[in-house]
Amino acid sequence: MSGQPRGMPWHFPRALPSATLMLLRQSRTGLEVLLLRRITRAAFGGAWVFPGGVLDEQDGDAQLHRRCLGLGDSRASRMLGLPRNGLDYWVAAIRETFEETGVLAAVNGCGQGPRGTLAERRALLEGRLPFAELCRRRNWRLPVKRLHYVSHWITPSAAPRRFSTRFFLAESSPGVRVRADGREILQTRWFEPGQALEGKIPLAHPTRHCLRILSEMGSVSRAKKWAASMAGRPVPVTRPEVRRIDGKLMSCLPTGEVLGPFYMKDYPGASL
Repeated sequence: MSGQPRGMPWHFPRALPSATLMLLRQSRTGLEVLLLRRITRAAFGGAWVFPGGVLDEQDGDAQLHRRCLGLGDSRASRMLGLPRNGLDYWVAAIRETFEETGVLAAVNGCGQGPRGTLAERRALLEGRLPFAELCRRRNWRLPVKRLHYVSHWITPSAAPRRFSTRFFLAESSPGVRVRADGREILQTRWFEPGQALEGKIPLAHPTRHCLRILSEMGSVSRAKKWAASMAGRPVPVTRPEVRRIDGKLMSCLPTGEVLGPFYMKDYPGASL
């Protein structure tokens, strides 16, 4: 990375492939987005973020891919600019959201949403039941086409733990009940984007940037229309850089826009 601050490491770890989901709902006053408060020992500890995490080997399960509706791996890979395995990111966004919040974007053979998923979620979290096997047993299918790919962020090279995160946007089903997993997530809450940006809660830099975009939408329908317009055209990669400004390490966009302080504690060695 050009302009590497003096004293920062020159060994750049590989950015872990990750997926996150901006889950929206319409309230009487406007658009709301689901945010989660992470445990302090995790990456971005204590910050409010969207549901998501690192891709797992099970996200590439061939049988699970056959349960994905409206999108195959070939097209998904082209949308992400990858040679293969692009569909893994859509699956990971759905799986991670289910694990962290209990909200599952799935339908049965009749097109109905899942019910009574507490036991299955517990088995998944405890590693007793792979996600692919869970979907097979319950005959669940994943409507991945409802998830719109809208953004791609790569953690600064200076960070000891890095992520290459694809951001997706989708509308929540009516009446879903959100429950924090109590492991990686301490608290969940629906926020209006402007409310989350008031400065009262800590936000990861990519989260804040995406919230600013959502704050201009006003409604879920407008946000979905914007997200749908991203299909068929390349999504630019956002690569923040670490620069020393007035003696402080700051995370900045290549354009020079300052995102905020760069804290090494946001990237601990503990896994997500």
